[in-house]
Amino acid sequence: MTKAHVRSTAMLAGLAAVLLLAPGAGAGGGGISACSGPSNTGPCSGGSAFTTADGVYFAVSTGGGNRDFASVAVNCDRGYSAVLNVEVPAKGTGTSQVVYPPAGTCTADMEKPMQIGKARVLASVSFTVS
Repeated sequence: MTKAHVRSTAMLAGLAAVLLLAPGAGAGGGGISACSGPSNTGPCSGGSAFTTADGVYFAVSTGGGNRDFASVAVNCDRGYSAVLNVEVPAKGTGTSQVVYPPAGTCTADMEKPMQIGKARVLASVSFTVS
């Protein structure tokens, strides 16, 4: 390997590490948190005690752009899936409606719709419902 090749490889590895560690580092970044229901009012306290009776809602934040909504796709290992549209001002925050997935492991992806059937995932959160 030449010195230039080693230097280029090291620079690319460093850039990749920065992008992986920086929250919302991607273009139009944002964040998502799973929150315990039954109400989606007030600040999201997060937590991990999600139950089928109380449900789950999502607090999302956007990193910019001119959209006034975010899409949250919820998928669980027991076949449950839902797509929620959340009203969020540009560079702001918003909360979704409460959903009641069955017990199991779930993932919620904040997505930027691109084309029919295709979306870019901006942020994800995994959670367990009991």
